[in-house]
Amino acid sequence: MSKSRSGIIVLCLAACCLCAVSVYADDDAMSDQVQSAGRGAHLGRDLCGYTPEQIAHYKADLKRSLASPANFDTDWDYGWQRAQPILLQYQSLKAGDPQDYESRVRLVCATMRNLVKRAEKSGAPQQSAQ
Repeated sequence: MSKSRSGIIVLCLAACCLCAVSVYADDDAMSDQVQSAGRGAHLGRDLCGYTPEQIAHYKADLKRSLASPANFDTDWDYGWQRAQPILLQYQSLKAGDPQDYESRVRLVCATMRNLVKRAEKSGAPQQSAQ
């Protein structure tokens, strides 16, 4: 995997894992935010070791903060599934270059922890870090 491609992956992870979600009047924007949160939660579970309990707590807090939108669970599930191609890329990297894999996972997980800390400070829904 090239450095520029992996850099893009890291940026995508950082963007999609942003835990601070604001309420948007636009349903499409809210749907995108819920999908991003689901994708980020899946990555957090598989790469960073977030527990099912932490993810369930985060999901419930997020749903409450958005006033339980009608398509929340559908959007969350779709986002969760969209993490799979990224996880497959990480599996390939792990097989081909375990040191690079470990380095990238450390970076992604540190980014997620920092996003959680910022979300906690802003009062947004939070996903507990390990």
